Amino acid sequence: MGWYVLFVETGSEEIVRKYLESQFCQKDLYSFVPKRLVPEKRNGEFYSVVKTLFPGYLLIYTKMTPSLYYELKKIPRSYRMLRNSSFELDKIYGRSQRKPNFPLGEEGNTDAYYDNFFSEIDEVEIRQILNLINDECIIEYSNVIVENSIIRVKSGPLYGMESNICKIDKRKRRAKIALDFFGGERQLELGIEVLSLGNQGMMVVHENSSGC
Repeated sequence: MGWYVLFVETGSEEIVRKYLESQFCQKDLYSFVPKRLVPEKRNGEFYSVVKTLFPGYLLIYTKMTPSLYYELKKIPRSYRMLRNSSFELDKIYGRSQRKPNFPLGEEGNTDAYYDNFFSEIDEVEIRQILNLINDECIIEYSNVIVENSIIRVKSGPLYGMESNICKIDKRKRRAKIALDFFGGERQLELGIEVLSLGNQGMMVVHENSSGC
């Protein structure tokens, strides 16, 4: 069993996830769409909005095989799997359902020949995402303090991840973070509450300046 990425039509992530949920037992294939809670300003007021973290991406946990790969390709609004091979499975298969005529491995199966076609997400990378999301697969707000360009996260999903924060935008109430994911660095914007240490203790403060 491992974690994989399924590329789907942007905006259809939940549609595909629900389809997978109806077609597969969760112990055989589990899927989820990571989301983020971010503030957006409308008519002078801030509202919390849930947005997809990686538009067009669906994360699945399963035991990947060539036959399952082709089952997933048949799903409406599904495009392809993330893989680390320079060869396309479609070219090898000739866009058919037949397996290529590879010689059998030592134990009489060809599964080993497909290792290069299905790329598992690195355990460290997927763990970062799993640690950020809540039970509803949403990254909630983190409470942060910015003093003399030093960022401290007091609570929330970014707690202990100060080194991943690239920038704090107090005006937009967002933090830009960098994560190694999908084989490269990804910069993401997450919602935050900026705290100020006053005489009465910590309080939320909203400033029009930005920086860290």
